[in-house]
Amino acid sequence: MPDKGPLLLVANHPNTFMDPIVIASLFKQEIYFIAKSTVFSSPFRKWLLQRMNLIPVYRREDGLVVAGANESTFEKCYEFLNAKGSLLIFPEGNSFNERRLRPLKTGAARIALGAAARLDFTQEVKILPIGLNYLEPTRFRSNLLINVAPPIVVNNLASVYQQDASKAVYQLTNQIRTELEANIIHTHSNTDDELVYQVETVFKNHLLTNSEKTDSEQEFQLTRAIVASLEYFKRHDSERVKNIQHKLKTYLQQIKALHLEETVFYSPEGKMHFGKWLFTSILFLLIGLPLYLFGLLTNYLPYIIPAKVANALTEEAEFIAPILLTTGIFTFPLFYGVELYLFWYFTQAGLLTLLFFLSLPLSGFFVLHYFRRVKNLQTHLRLQVLLFNDSKVVNTLLKQREEILIELELARQQYLQKMQQVP
Repeated sequence: MPDKGPLLLVANHPNTFMDPIVIASLFKQEIYFIAKSTVFSSPFRKWLLQRMNLIPVYRREDGLVVAGANESTFEKCYEFLNAKGSLLIFPEGNSFNERRLRPLKTGAARIALGAAARLDFTQEVKILPIGLNYLEPTRFRSNLLINVAPPIVVNNLASVYQQDASKAVYQLTNQIRTELEANIIHTHSNTDDELVYQVETVFKNHLLTNSEKTDSEQEFQLTRAIVASLEYFKRHDSERVKNIQHKLKTYLQQIKALHLEETVFYSPEGKMHFGKWLFTSILFLLIGLPLYLFGLLTNYLPYIIPAKVANALTEEAEFIAPILLTTGIFTFPLFYGVELYLFWYFTQAGLLTLLFFLSLPLSGFFVLHYFRRVKNLQTHLRLQVLLFNDSKVVNTLLKQREEILIELELARQQYLQKMQQVP
């Protein structure tokens, strides 16, 4: 990771304000950001965002293009990069909660080439493509895999730029796109993405070992392979794709209608003696109940208020996580502060107050774990009840699942064989 500039960071943009926070946290040096001018909509916002290292860019689609404003912005970027600064830009222009890269704007290439050209290409300017891959971008504690590509040396395009600046911008933009696509999950449509997700839901745990299931890199490579194989079969056997898509959709809809989870058919609990697993689960829930109630009492409001605020303010998935984060920054310190003060006021015990403070976040995380165990128990009990009342339905589901697994495994083997034959 380069620790100084001139450096232009470029990344896909699936999760609005979370993305610059994540990327900036990777670097030792101070990072500045290019942001659309609409977020600088008031004097206070302008004052605040400028102190958060944001530089406005004026876009035609926002209807706020000011004569000469972008020239001034580009000039600031040139000066900043020439002073060995590090600048982050999202070349898609907007944030989209999709597993694909949208068409790129040319601003990043123009800024990088312009900064290099200002010093007649005597100073090396680099572009660092960064791929952000959120597993569940709107959920608390979601996994995030960050892929960083090798730097692109802008000076390599010096001769092209000097002959035809537009051609150099076009080539560099395409190079940025190629690197970003190589480091993210890139499906080609919402329909494709839905099918890939369905294949992941049913087939991923069939392929990954227990150690690989916690490895974000392994999951990423597996999903990319699923996307690549989907593209292959769409070209060579589209009817097969439609058939498997119909089977997956039907199966998963039945699972959802019965209020089951696909995980119930492959989870470790299914391999244990059910009576033993049920006894240990209920024992854990009984022993942990006091801590769960304590954690729920002390953490529920600061945890749930951000969710209520996010639901009230937006229906767009890419804005949920930033709203949760921003609201939570205020709710947790506020509620923890009040709780600490009340505890100290009634106990007047400094050491106990310190222990109480330490217990607040720990008990909150325990509540999340406990809640997951409860949901897991409910799902397995629901399956057992269904087996007792209507085993035929469960057996039909299991048969459907087995047929899908066999078909997917056959397709996987055929795809791998074809890829091995490619020179």
